[in-house]
Amino acid sequence: MRKARIALFLLVPAIALGVYVLRDHIPGTGGQSDQGSEGLESDIVYGDLPEVSFAMLDGARPIDLIQMDLAFPDALKELDGRPVSLTGFMAPFDDLKDMRRCMIVPSYVGCTFCTPPTLTQVVFVTQGGDGSKSKYPFIEEASRVSGIFRISHPESDHPGQQAGFLYSIENAVVAPHVGEAPQRAPGHATPNDHSKGKEAVPLPEVAPADLVEDVSGLLGMEALHSIAIEPVNSERFTEIIRANLESTYPEADRSGQAQAFSSLGLLPTDADWIDTVMNIELTRRVAITSTTGKEIYVLDSVPENHPYVRLLLVGEIAEALTNQHFPVKSRQPVREEVSSMNGDSRRAAMALRQGLNEVAIFRYARSRGISTSSRPPSELGEGSPKSINAPKELYQWLALPREVGPFFVDSLLDSEEPQLGFEAALGKPPSTTMELFRPLFYQDASRWRPDPVPEDFADDLLETPPSFTDVLGIGGLIPWLSQWYAVPEAKNLTGNWTGDRWAVWQFPEGEYVLLLETRWTDEDSARNFRESIPYHPYQRVLSDKGVSKRVRFLRGSSESVFEYLPTIYQDAPKKGAP
Repeated sequence: MRKARIALFLLVPAIALGVYVLRDHIPGTGGQSDQGSEGLESDIVYGDLPEVSFAMLDGARPIDLIQMDLAFPDALKELDGRPVSLTGFMAPFDDLKDMRRCMIVPSYVGCTFCTPPTLTQVVFVTQGGDGSKSKYPFIEEASRVSGIFRISHPESDHPGQQAGFLYSIENAVVAPHVGEAPQRAPGHATPNDHSKGKEAVPLPEVAPADLVEDVSGLLGMEALHSIAIEPVNSERFTEIIRANLESTYPEADRSGQAQAFSSLGLLPTDADWIDTVMNIELTRRVAITSTTGKEIYVLDSVPENHPYVRLLLVGEIAEALTNQHFPVKSRQPVREEVSSMNGDSRRAAMALRQGLNEVAIFRYARSRGISTSSRPPSELGEGSPKSINAPKELYQWLALPREVGPFFVDSLLDSEEPQLGFEAALGKPPSTTMELFRPLFYQDASRWRPDPVPEDFADDLLETPPSFTDVLGIGGLIPWLSQWYAVPEAKNLTGNWTGDRWAVWQFPEGEYVLLLETRWTDEDSARNFRESIPYHPYQRVLSDKGVSKRVRFLRGSSESVFEYLPTIYQDAPKKGAP
């Protein structure tokens, strides 16, 4: 079912767009139905019913990004299996000519500029029985749907669940909505509000001080110091981005990071770490906040009233407020089990902050009716690198804190424990990226027992200790595995991770070898991960005696590098599967 949900999420915008591309070319479609609702077969006659809104449907919240578990509001659970009414807009599921099976969404979705509906905003609808021979027409205007409401639970077995939908309405009667037109969902403007070309419609001008005040109100976090929004040219902007990255990745560790990621296929061979990451950043960033939170530098070549620029600026203001209240120097883990920051814990702390920024962006966009799917302005591409030699998995690795962080912050805001709010979390950030995917592990330490790999784990492998060592975390394992597996499968393979660490040894002629040790909650999880490791010509998958919850493998810069290793490692298999 999880795979079906993911496939549906990707297909809904494309299917819905087809309605508006094809409606004028198919007889009997478009505008009001010629038949209306008269003469159509239905086993039920509905009267006054409880009204379900899309705001209620949107109340479902994921509580785990590995197992994709969901929590539903009590008000929805009480309506499960009961007749209800819902007002929305039709979109086809099978065929625009026959809407016996269709979807209901909150807005007119035939627009590529609008935010596409999420899984919680799409309802599967079935009209008529299995033996019905009637054809049910497409209704272009807002429609009222009445029928039996169903929530898809893991144990459910109804048509909506089988089709991969979260919500469905069965034995439905669909008719044009009578009365005041429903409000469009946030992020969906009216058709006339969009431009015909590629550029988004500019937003009204706003004074910087007013924008700071707006974001402060959305987060409930007042500025401790004034925030200056300073335009800078592309050369100066690039210098600031580089300086920020050089602070994030100390010079002493960069070559090891580059060699480790190159060994794993996440970075081109011999690529410079800072240059590569900086060039990727320059393709999307229009602003950056100082560590003090007193300045925000904005690229002067982009229009500040462009929706994409405005929303990213809102995120940077959130970052500035966070930096003022929780200075950069205080970004230290306070948990007893973590003695020092590592690559995984740094990314977890980064995701917390970026998640807060994204929450601010979402709240601002929702309050102003701005689509979060706005394209970047054309001016942004003018100063960006024309070609970046980097695999898509590196983009995934870089984007992960920004994509998973909002889910983690949302879980804190929804928690029944006030002390677990985001402000408390900023003082006590998650120590692993696992906690981002599974926030209950952060909220309740008894649910999960991490098994971190010691920093000196590889000191005895060769005569000399490794040159570099760090933690990859599932925030790195998932992008690595996604070179061969779909992301949901990669998440499942890493869901029982308890710890890892990599080490790099450097040899003459620029040769190097990486050792990655991973640890798992049980032997089955370790075996599944081991067997998922594909063949690589410069790889050795190591074996432990007996049953083990540990998996280790070596990756070299070439086959000849294994000559530096003991024979027992040279003879190991080159893939994990037996």
